[in-house]
Amino acid sequence: MTLHEPARFFANLLVPTSDPVGLRGRLAEHLGRHARCETTETGEVLLSSELGLSRLTLEAGGLRIAAESGDPTGLAYIKMIMADHVLELGEAGLALHWTGAGASGSPLPFFRAMTVTGVATVGRFRRLTLRGDDLGRFAEGGLHVRLLLPAEGVRQRWPVTGDDGRPFWPDGNPPPARVYTLRRLDVAAGEVEIDMLLHASHHDAPGAAFAERARPGDVVGMTGPGGGDLPEATDYLLFADETGLPAVVRMLAEMPAGRRVRAFVEIEDEDDRQALPSVAAAEVTWLYRRDGARLETAAASIGAGDLPPGTVVWGGMEHAARRAVFRRAVDVWELPRDRLRLASYWRRGQAGTDHHHDD
Repeated sequence: MTLHEPARFFANLLVPTSDPVGLRGRLAEHLGRHARCETTETGEVLLSSELGLSRLTLEAGGLRIAAESGDPTGLAYIKMIMADHVLELGEAGLALHWTGAGASGSPLPFFRAMTVTGVATVGRFRRLTLRGDDLGRFAEGGLHVRLLLPAEGVRQRWPVTGDDGRPFWPDGNPPPARVYTLRRLDVAAGEVEIDMLLHASHHDAPGAAFAERARPGDVVGMTGPGGGDLPEATDYLLFADETGLPAVVRMLAEMPAGRRVRAFVEIEDEDDRQALPSVAAAEVTWLYRRDGARLETAAASIGAGDLPPGTVVWGGMEHAARRAVFRRAVDVWELPRDRLRLASYWRRGQAGTDHHHDD
């Protein structure tokens, strides 16, 4: 019997720089904030994460970056991240050329063209059902995707892999992009559901504008997944407003039995309530802004000794609310930062801003 090792995918980049030592140090410093960084006895710098592994080696003529991953999507993300950082931290005018898997002009592994097959209004949301091919990779690695939203009547040309590993747009005209949560994912059917919030005062924002006009047959781009994963725990404390509600729906639906969850969800009124089925022991408190209830007040009602040991706190909400919950978690609950997953999804008074993750 022959045992087969899992497939690995490899790519190489030689960065032509007069200061390879300095560039290697800057890359290690910046990327080491989000990946494990170590230096071998031979002087190689290794950067490892859930995406894969990168080796930074000094060579005559520059800095060699050897990337590898267990799947094409992971490798494509490593190449893109490396290219972005090299171009930011390296010398001006660098031309980058990757060799190996994921050749220039090939399809982006993390991109899918998705067709709208259903549109429904649910409270202040427009719920879009999208259908596409080969969605298995979107079931792991995060809850969020980035939707690329072509203008009305535009037949969009979609990106391919560029010579430098980053997305290349053939017509040089990428459409607006916004981050959303996959509320539901059915890999076998090739379907996803996304709830897009309709902002009363932001109809001209790209996401809201597309949601209002979307019809079956429309085509959008989708890249991802990323962000939103929860660390393993027995107890979870969740905070969300309407922008974080789709993530709460997904997390509760996928939460296994034996977990305990307390969730606080701030919405305008009863019309925005949604069913939140879960086999976990879930206690959901709906907070109505119409009645003056706020996430900040809910967080303030939880005392220093009220959380079970090892609790993970997750949040998706407005910027000021996120700051209040974060301060409560650190100053009063005294939770370590690796137990916090708090993000501001929007900022009051600013239209069309994208997700901004703080922890």
